[in-house]
Order: sequence, then structure tokens, then C-alpha cells
Amino acid sequence: MAKNDGPWGASGGEAPADAPAAEPAPPPSEGEAPRNPWLTPEPDSPPRRSASIDDIFRKGRGGGLPGGLIPQGSNVGLRWLPWLVAGTIGAWLLSTSVHVLAQDERALVTTMGRYSATIGPGLHMTSPWPLQTVLRQQTGSEVRTQLPEKESETLMPTSDGELIDVTFQIRWRISDLKQFTFNLPDGEAAIRRLADAEMRAGVAELPFDALWSGKRQADLQQRVLGRVQKVLDAWHAGVTVSAVEVLRAGPPARLNDTFQKIGAAKEGAAKNREDADRYQDQIIRDATLEAQDFDKAYARYQIAPAVTRRKMYDDMMARVLRNNPVVIGGTGVPATAPPSPDAKAAAPQPQAQAQGGQ
Repeated sequence: MAKNDGPWGASGGEAPADAPAAEPAPPPSEGEAPRNPWLTPEPDSPPRRSASIDDIFRKGRGGGLPGGLIPQGSNVGLRWLPWLVAGTIGAWLLSTSVHVLAQDERALVTTMGRYSATIGPGLHMTSPWPLQTVLRQQTGSEVRTQLPEKESETLMPTSDGELIDVTFQIRWRISDLKQFTFNLPDGEAAIRRLADAEMRAGVAELPFDALWSGKRQADLQQRVLGRVQKVLDAWHAGVTVSAVEVLRAGPPARLNDTFQKIGAAKEGAAKNREDADRYQDQIIRDATLEAQDFDKAYARYQIAPAVTRRKMYDDMMARVLRNNPVVIGGTGVPATAPPSPDAKAAAPQPQAQAQGGQ
């Protein structure tokens, strides 16, 4: 081969049609340095053939997928790729565009972060995310928020300088989802802080005994309810407070034993007071009945004095002798009773003895 001949035997041109196919170059033997492809081949070196495009792609598909799931040269994975992409896009569109709301749910629709609409129960269609976002919220049910959240001691000062442990809950619901979302970003956490502050203010206005005994708890609940609702309305929070309930109001934990003794003493005093009140009522009732009977007897006496005296005497003797039979006199002597007031009045009086020993 001449120095200027190409790998197909012709100088700078294509190999002739009747030229035999070039054999691939044998691999270098052991100890032989690899040939530099950028140098001009030696006159006695075998011709070199370039790799074809088919050889390159065949080599790239040589192993197929890992584990032999798709055989060498198979295009099954390429056929399923469009279906996989279409399924992913369809699931994304379905999950972010179709919304089904329950009866007690409302949803806020925002377009690129800006408020668009408020949707109610039922089936709704929106643009897919991230063009439109749907924020769900339960607005029909009432939320119960207890303070403190866990079983812990919350001491609040009263008007007389004492400390009282108060546990209460606030019941509220969302009346305007748009205002609740945009004007009250903290949501329930903001309501907790507001209710705690107003409860402390209300406790500071009432004495310890009135709260501990429960006499002023209803007053405290109404005060806190009105103040919390007033602040929420000023915030345009879209929240309606239905009730504030005091669950427990007692002394500090370290003084429980002392206050239990005080409570027992107060219960005993209250029981004795109730017994005294019942006795007083009974005495007054009996005296009133006796006075009414006397008034009736006096009215009859004014009409017929003699008959009334006789009847009163007979009634009195009947009561005296009913359970105490008495026999006056001895054998052969008839039993007699004391004379009546009328008989004494009618009996002649003995004449007084004359003076001078007559």
C-alpha cells in the first residue's frame, strides 16, 4: 500500500466495488504497545475499518434493561413511555382540577395566590395546580378549644390578691372563610392567645371565693365571651364564638388539703344553717295556725259568749280526760267532773258572816 493510499486501498477515494471487505485489525499481542490512531500507518500494517452507526447503536443496546426484563434489541419500553406520561398528566389534572366538598366544608379558591371565589358543598372544577389552589376548611361544625391544652396548672390572680387555677374551653366556628384565611393567618393559635388574655382580665375583676364557690362563674363566662367576640369583630376574623365554659376553678395544688378542710367546714355550716331555717319555718307555721284558730274562736265568742265558753270547756276536758280516766268520789258516790265556768257563775255565793261574831 502506498503512503498516500486510504484504508480502502485507493488514494483519497472510495473503495472499488469489487474490492474485498477489509478485515478488522487484530488485537495487539501481549507486550506490544497499542498503536496510536493519529499517526500515519506503516506500509506493512493491515487496513483499519471504522465502526458503522449500526455497530454503535447495537453496542448501546447490548444489555437491555437491568435484570433482563426487556430482551436485547426490544423496544417495548419505548412503546409504553407515551402511555406512562399521559397517565401521569391525567392523574395530575384530575387530582388538582376536580374537587368534591362535604356538607360541612367550604373551600377557598386562589388564582396565582390571589383570592378568586369561595365554593360550597358539591362537585367543582378549577384550573389545575399551580394556576389555581383550593384550600378546604370545615365551617359547619363547632370547634372546641380548651385552655390550657394539657393537664397543667394555670394560676390567675383575683381581685383580692389570691391565685386561682382556672381551666376553661371556648366554642367557636368559622362564619366567613375568606376573612378567617386572610385576616387571621394564625387561626386557632390566635384565638387561644386572645381567649387566655381575656380570661385573665375577667378573673382579675372578681374575688376568689365567688369564683371558687361558683357563684360568679356565669358572670365571668359572659364577660369573656363578649370581650373575645368584640375583638374578633374588630379584626374582621370571620369567627363566631358561641360559648365560654369554665371547667374547673380551684386553689393552687399545694393548698388543696387546706382548702378541702375549709370546704368541709363551709358545707357543715351550710347544713346547720339549713336546719335552723327549717326549724324557724316550722315554728312560724305552728304559731300562725294557732293565731288563726284563736281569731276564729274569738269571733265565735263575740257572737255567743256563753255557748263559746261551754264549748271551749268541753273541748278542753275532752283533751285532758281522753287518755287519763279519773274517778271522783268513792263507792256509791257518782263520778262527777269539776263544775263548768257557767255553773260556778250561776251558783249562789255564801253570805259573809256579820261582823262582831254573829
